[in-house]
Amino acid sequence: MEPTYVARLKEGLKAYGFVEGRNLELLVTFTGGNVERAREAAKAYVDRGVDVIVATATPAVAIAKQATEAKKIPIVMTPVADPLATGFAASIARPGGHLTGMSMVGPDLSGKRLGYLREIMPDLKSIAFIGWTRDQNAKTFVAGIEAAAAQLGIKLIVKMVDAPSEIDDKLMAALKQDGVQAVVVQPIFMGHQDRIIAAARTAKLPIVSDFPAFAVSGGLFTYGIDDRAQMQRAAYFIDRIVKGANPADLPIELPTDYALVVNLKTAAEFGLTVPPTMLQGATEVVE
Repeated sequence: MEPTYVARLKEGLKAYGFVEGRNLELLVTFTGGNVERAREAAKAYVDRGVDVIVATATPAVAIAKQATEAKKIPIVMTPVADPLATGFAASIARPGGHLTGMSMVGPDLSGKRLGYLREIMPDLKSIAFIGWTRDQNAKTFVAGIEAAAAQLGIKLIVKMVDAPSEIDDKLMAALKQDGVQAVVVQPIFMGHQDRIIAAARTAKLPIVSDFPAFAVSGGLFTYGIDDRAQMQRAAYFIDRIVKGANPADLPIELPTDYALVVNLKTAAEFGLTVPPTMLQGATEVVE
């Protein structure tokens, strides 16, 4: 789990009276997209008999769900793209199983994201999208950006990788060679953003994504749901569950908070100017 996520989760839990070392034991595993490591962690948590498992992103939730089928340990999702399409819940209002939490379901933001990118790069003609083959929701992200790119008349190259490690200098150089001017990265690669941004920098390609961590780490900007706020909100579900609530009856929450984070240092590095109107609407500006 991303360090920022852990910090936000702790903040949220503290607000409900849960403090590590007093009445809370928080076990954290960052799998880095390694499926086997995620399976091992889920099994270890089940064997230990934890009260609640917090799982981030669709692949991790799927693994946790499979590991908990026998004991039905409650799972809080933070967040997943579509809990209905993935079979994690019967409905938003009444999940019906042992999973609840937060979803990314909402208006597709690809158009607004590419609109912001064109504001910064008026001559934008070609972009790439990098997604993960192991995420069953990747097709949703691809469909969204394909529609947005077509509407704006931007050429789109889609690259699907089997592992985060494949997003390297070689891939970025190939994209640059193909005329790509910027790269949009699926947010599921969060946790690998430092290495991805470093690889893109060698090819002089700015990175854009959904979650703030990418902009903070050196991406050009991010626009999407405020995943940090969602992680903090996970504490609400944990509190309800440990006090006896049934996850099956706790409605899944849809996003209400969105964040636009702009990195002016990165913009300057690429010789780009961020319009004042965009800066005025930013949730956070990295300088």
